[in-house]
Order: sequence, then structure tokens, then C-alpha cells
Amino acid sequence: MNLRLITIILSLTVSCKTQTSGWQTLDFGVFKLKTPQGWKKFDENGVDSYVGGLTNGKDSLWFDYGWYSPDIGEEDPKMHKFGQDTINGLKARLAIPIEPGKGYIRMFIPVNSQDKFSISGHGILQTDTILKIYRSIVFKESDTSINNNLAVDSFKIFPNGNGRTLFLANCASCHSVTKTLTGPALTDRIIVRSNEWIFKFLTNRQTLGKDTANLSLNKQFGMDCMHFPNLSKDNVDLIVDYIKNK
Repeated sequence: MNLRLITIILSLTVSCKTQTSGWQTLDFGVFKLKTPQGWKKFDENGVDSYVGGLTNGKDSLWFDYGWYSPDIGEEDPKMHKFGQDTINGLKARLAIPIEPGKGYIRMFIPVNSQDKFSISGHGILQTDTILKIYRSIVFKESDTSINNNLAVDSFKIFPNGNGRTLFLANCASCHSVTKTLTGPALTDRIIVRSNEWIFKFLTNRQTLGKDTANLSLNKQFGMDCMHFPNLSKDNVDLIVDYIKNK
């Protein structure tokens, strides 16, 4: 390994360790996180969820931990960028405002098979600081050796928003996640297929050849599923991820 590469690795390592240098740890019991000095916890009354938040007196973040914690998706897609990342070993879906201070900074994590976690703040100018707070969140299920940067430039503008809004725009006219409507419920169909197969099925179905399961569904419901040639691989991944974690 040459000297230049070693220098880059060392500088990145030091940078990661000093991003939150001087920050404090707030312990919420089921999770911990780090914040700049001056942030304090506050409690809220929740129904079927553990809810609360933290504030520095100017900006505030609210969290919801439990079975019914809401996914991202209510944000105006014209005002937000969306992304997926890994936070200490757990997959996270996020939304940030396109223009700092004008929208939500929100994150959703399916923590385990029962518990979900959402946290958000509104009208906060310091997007980078809030993302660093989010990146520090640790649950008992977390693996702190697996963590990404949550860089602002990694977020994308989706014409119809994140997985939920993409689902509503493209699938909800015929499908529910869990109930049979004009078409079959999607949860049972999704878990037996790979994302690559689903992407081809939705965008370029002729490449799959005959599929007995799909032919049976066509006969049962009297129609074939619509084609969506303009959906990108990222779009399909977001839709699938939304359905799996609904």
C-alpha cells in the first residue's frame, strides 16, 4: 500500500472519529444517540408506542418507537430528497429538504421483526448536524462496525417521492400490501421473488418468459399486471422495501 493511500485512509478514520468530538450521549433506554452539547431529552405521551424527543431550545426532534411507528412518505416530494443508508448495521430510509430549513429531516428504521423507529425534525437549517445525530443512533440490534456517511449529496430527488409515494402512484390503484383488491395482496408475492425479478417483471416482462404463478394470477383476476417501463431500479427497490416493511 503506497504512502498516499495510507494517508487518505488515516485522514478518513480521524475525520469519522472527530465528527462528533465533544458531543454528549443521550440514553433513551431502547436506544442511545449523540448530540452537540446543550441538547436535552423530553417525554411525550404515546399510545402503543414509546414516544419522546430531544431539543436544544431552538430545534427539536421527535421519535416514535414501536409496532406502529410511521414510515417516511408524507413529505411533499417536490420539497424533499430521499435516500436509503445503513445506520450501525440497520437499514434506514430517510428524507431531507431540498432547501435547508424548508421541510422535514426524517428517518425510519425497521429495528426488528416487531419494532420500528422513526425520528424527524421540521424547519431545521443544519441538515448535516441532524444527519450526524441520526448516524449515531444505536439499538441493541445495531452493529456499530457497519455504518455509512449519510452524506447530503447521496440523497436523490424522486419524481413521486420515496417507496410509499411510489407505491401509491404506481400500484395502489389495483393492489393493497396486505389485502386482495382488484389485484392480489403484494406481501405474499414480493417475499418469494428477488428484486431483480420484480424489476424485470415491471419494466421488461418479455425477458422473463412464461411464469406459471403469474399465468395463474392472470386467470384468477382476469387481467395482467400493468407495465412500468419508466421505473428505475432504484424506484423498484424502494417500492419493494416499503412493501416488505409495511
